[in-house]
Amino acid sequence: MTDLLLYDQWLDALEEKATRIPKVQGVFSNFEVLPRMGKLLSEKAKECPECKMYWKKLQEATEHLDEFFNDGNSYSADFDELVGEVLRHLKATHAIRPKGLVLSIYTVVGMALGLGVGGAWVLLFHLESFKGGVVLGWLVGVMIGWFAGKFKEERMRKENQIF
Repeated sequence: MTDLLLYDQWLDALEEKATRIPKVQGVFSNFEVLPRMGKLLSEKAKECPECKMYWKKLQEATEHLDEFFNDGNSYSADFDELVGEVLRHLKATHAIRPKGLVLSIYTVVGMALGLGVGGAWVLLFHLESFKGGVVLGWLVGVMIGWFAGKFKEERMRKENQIF
């Protein structure tokens, strides 16, 4: 592959090849990130030489997408490594994160803090039901973490820091 394809051309070819891949294997191999990553790299390739290089590598990696699982997953391992490199570049150079990552982190932190606060609440106030206090704290923590993560991701999306 010498010339870079336009995003729409690449996506059309990708969709045609993806029809021959079992859905389960596609989910486990992070193929759902391809359209968003391809769009972002094609846009950034105009101003960032590394993004242009990764856009070319992504096109080459997906050229034989329908054969990923015919050779004992060596294509798949290379693809996972490429996706990791691209994500590290986007994070370090452009401060861009994948959609859902910040939300997940905030939710997990909310869970942990909620468990701690719920447990402390039960112990400090000598409440009858330890389980109830911990579960309630966990639930409140999850809700607060989820809302905070959604708010943060929405702000990041408006600043084009989410793909």
